[in-house]
Amino acid sequence: MKDKVIEIIREAGAIIRDNFYLKKNITTKSTAIDLVTDIDKKVELFLKEQLGKVIPDSAFWAEETDSKFTQSEYLWIIDPIDGTTNFVHQFPYVCISVAFQHNGETTHAFVYNPIMEEFFTAEKGKGAYLNNKPIHVSTEEKLSSSLVATGFPYDYNAEPNNMRHFDLMMEHVQGIRRPGSAALDLCHTANGIFNGYWEFHLQPWDMAAGILIVREAGGIVLDIENKEHSLLSKGLICGNEMIVNRMLDVFAK
Repeated sequence: MKDKVIEIIREAGAIIRDNFYLKKNITTKSTAIDLVTDIDKKVELFLKEQLGKVIPDSAFWAEETDSKFTQSEYLWIIDPIDGTTNFVHQFPYVCISVAFQHNGETTHAFVYNPIMEEFFTAEKGKGAYLNNKPIHVSTEEKLSSSLVATGFPYDYNAEPNNMRHFDLMMEHVQGIRRPGSAALDLCHTANGIFNGYWEFHLQPWDMAAGILIVREAGGIVLDIENKEHSLLSKGLICGNEMIVNRMLDVFAK
């Protein structure tokens, strides 16, 4: 299954790559800055059609066409383009995110950036990989030496809106990045590029695959309130255990 899914996601990635520098048909969803393009929908429909053939009895929880949860023994959680605003502006921090669940547990994760040719994968209990090479979270223990990542919600009035958390964290770290794709932020935390990452108001398709990749890379993923994290949690924080605890200490203020 894994090899077939990778092949399908690479084909979907080619759709993104072929349209990356072309004009997009853009509409908005929840707010004026929550963008969706014709390519988002095209990629999602392609993935659903092809992945449905891999496991015929499976269901989908997908951003553009199946955004409501469906209970199923086999479930695909899909974000066809995580980083749509980046895609619109030709900033190459975009990816396809696909997680596969069996009886409610994520067992396989796939995150593919077709512009930069980064393919992250993970299988429950078998580690995390970038382009077939094992990856691990950072071993950094000091916030003062850390580069961390975050993101902001489409609704500026949403609470928490993260600006206070951002201001607090700036005083304690070497730098903060906001590249605009939660799935890739999770993967680059798994790969030790970011020492830690936090964000609020994520959707399940933004993070389902990335969470497994972080955990299989040796990291921890918690709710921002230091509780057990679920796909319905309001916030997420991850990294190695030491950095996550230090970040939580900062946010406790």
